[in-house]
Amino acid sequence: MWLPQSADNTLLQVPLTPVAVFGQDDRADLPERLSPLEGKIGMLYEPTTQTLCTAFCVSKGVIATAAHCLFQPKDNKLPDLNEATFRLSYGKVYQTSGINDRHTPFAKNNIAVGTTVFNNEPPLSAPKDWALVKLERPICRFGYLKIDARPVADLIEKSKEGKIFQVAYHWDWKHWQLAYSKPCKVSRDFDQIKWRFIKQHFINAHELVLHDCDTGGASSGSPVLMETDTSDGPSAVAINVGTYTRTRILLREGRIEKRLKPDIIANTGVNGTAFNAVIQALETADLLASSDDMRKLQFELQFRTLYSGTLDGQLGRAMRNAILRYEESEGLMQTGLPTRALLRRLDEDRIKASHTLSTVHGIEGEPQPRPNPTPRLKTSN
Repeated sequence: MWLPQSADNTLLQVPLTPVAVFGQDDRADLPERLSPLEGKIGMLYEPTTQTLCTAFCVSKGVIATAAHCLFQPKDNKLPDLNEATFRLSYGKVYQTSGINDRHTPFAKNNIAVGTTVFNNEPPLSAPKDWALVKLERPICRFGYLKIDARPVADLIEKSKEGKIFQVAYHWDWKHWQLAYSKPCKVSRDFDQIKWRFIKQHFINAHELVLHDCDTGGASSGSPVLMETDTSDGPSAVAINVGTYTRTRILLREGRIEKRLKPDIIANTGVNGTAFNAVIQALETADLLASSDDMRKLQFELQFRTLYSGTLDGQLGRAMRNAILRYEESEGLMQTGLPTRALLRRLDEDRIKASHTLSTVHGIEGEPQPRPNPTPRLKTSN
């Protein structure tokens, strides 16, 4: 990510990297008072790419994590969603579950996601790097984290009160033990870089939570937490997804002469306001799980010129975006989910439109020839 040139002929480059411990490493074992979090925060593992992330329960059968843990290639390989598993470890009890419909081609239908495109150059995608996953078994029987969706300004004030902290699994922490990041700061400005400058380089910057909690490898997808006064314990306010760093590069006559040591600026998180409303929709949705139904949905969206891919019966990026565009146009909650209710709505709308058109033409004369709705054969994303 390239920033404006400074007076000393130095350019600033700001990529996203996966880990940041700020100053002295303040990570610690989970305090006894927070031990119930062990039954709510687990580990998401995918063996093909050896992706390891943190994830947390947001309902009995739905978990939240970072989208890149499920959809970002590693060594030119995409994670195999059929092999991804979520594991909870609480005392001597272990619970594991895969993604719902993982033994079929439709595991992807059970995931609501902010984005499947991860940009390390502007516009940076961190504020959309969230995912909700419906499990094949509702293993969150020890409870789940409630999402406290509130403006970032509120989180900044809560951090000043010492109410914001973070809990996650880390590669470099004790095996199968959660690491506790003590109260940390949420802010808009970091290391003399002002928010008015930072926000220009992020998609949906209003959903970005910049924080300095001590994270580690495998902490992507972990909850940023807030202390509460209720018996339910801490609530989740954001999903930790990455790190914002700055690298100074000295240029002379347009050529890189020297690379200086990168500086860690802040960790990045997705505010709970970005995904909270989708949790119940995913949990209760009757999701399509057959190629025929998926092709019908693709045809309905193609008929409305919202989808231009092939009728392959799969939920690719273009298909998910088509659903989002339809939901937005109809004033519906934007989920991107291929549900039976959506297919039924589209089918009924087309029938009503055809009936209305026939009625009008019956009064005013013969209808004009309609375009052939035969699908155009384009590559699906």
